[in-house]
Amino acid sequence: MFWKFTIVMVAVAGVGAAIYLSGVSRAHVINAWKYIEKTAKPGEHPTAPEPTLVALKPLPPWDGLVTVTEDEKVALGLATAPVAPQTKPMILELTGRTAYDPDTLTKIRPRFDTLVERVHATLGQKVKNGDKLVELHSTDLAAAKSDFQSKYVQWRHDFNLLTVRRDLVNRGAISKKEFVDTQNDEQKSRLDYILAGDRLRVFKVPEADIEALLKGLGEATTPDTQHFGSVEDKAKMTLLSPVDGIVIEREVVPQNFYQDTDVLMVIAPLDHLWVLLNVYELDQDKVKLGQTLDIEFPFLAEKIVGKVQYVASEVSKDTRAVRVRASIPNPGARLKSDMLVKAMLEIPPVKGQTVIPRMAVVSSGGTEFVFVRKDPADAAPAAGDKDGARKGVLKFERRAVDLAQESHDVVIVRRGLNPG
Repeated sequence: MFWKFTIVMVAVAGVGAAIYLSGVSRAHVINAWKYIEKTAKPGEHPTAPEPTLVALKPLPPWDGLVTVTEDEKVALGLATAPVAPQTKPMILELTGRTAYDPDTLTKIRPRFDTLVERVHATLGQKVKNGDKLVELHSTDLAAAKSDFQSKYVQWRHDFNLLTVRRDLVNRGAISKKEFVDTQNDEQKSRLDYILAGDRLRVFKVPEADIEALLKGLGEATTPDTQHFGSVEDKAKMTLLSPVDGIVIEREVVPQNFYQDTDVLMVIAPLDHLWVLLNVYELDQDKVKLGQTLDIEFPFLAEKIVGKVQYVASEVSKDTRAVRVRASIPNPGARLKSDMLVKAMLEIPPVKGQTVIPRMAVVSSGGTEFVFVRKDPADAAPAAGDKDGARKGVLKFERRAVDLAQESHDVVIVRRGLNPG
């Protein structure tokens, strides 16, 4: 009792000192006294009752429905729309560029090693079939022309000899063996003459120039008047344009030497162009051969209708898109290569696909959902669910859907909804 009395007196003195020094309120003193009582030993003051645990009733599993009252509907600005079947074609917007048709590009190159003396065509120039392009000077060409003349002269000799000996063998003046040898020599020289002419044609020497080489060779003339052509003239040749088009590449420079593997210039046709478009992997199954394309040029008041002619069998590693190609006419050569284009691809309606407003779709966790209103007959209230029985309460089912296309105002649904 002595020690208990001493502890209480010390505590009271301490509390009184705290009140005096800090000016605390009476409530603080009461709280301090309660703290002293709690820290006392057991049995010295009444203890508080132990708390009891109350078991909570588990919530029923979610039935997948969302309940909205009439007031909540007004506050949310909630509206519903019917699901419509897809009746209009889906428009897939693609971007790309124009390009020259590589199958119609004409590469101008010499067929022999040559020196370029003069270039007539410039980059971007329009040329027609037969226009002068490049003037060449080649010793290989001169040698081929001289060989052609030599082979022709030898064949004419053997042919004339065969004609003479045919009469002699008929009269018995020569043996048949000698006549057969003469026939063989004539056939051999004729073949050499033909091959020499074919070589000039491989060199793209015009037929008029080939015929000019033979002029006067069969006549009996004196050495002073006989003319076989100078080597300087035989070494010259002018390359002519084989097509109508525009020069899109020019690598040739006058007074430079070129080999038969070098490309001097490239001529592209002007009558049509390719359109190369990119279709991303998500939409690749929607593109088929023969589909109609409305091709627009952003910087020209021009719209051209084309058809899908080619769909690549691989995805580009750079763009991660599938290359699609169409061909368009180019009247008046107004369109150029590498122009930006926008194409609208019409995809026919698919049976079973539906259309809903874009605002009806909610995306969460990579999945698209819609909320389908359930009629009272479809959504009977669960046991203990008083909201379902109240008038003016709507129930909605959250349903996952698979989208085929999303535009600025509507969404085409591939799976998940039925019309109505």
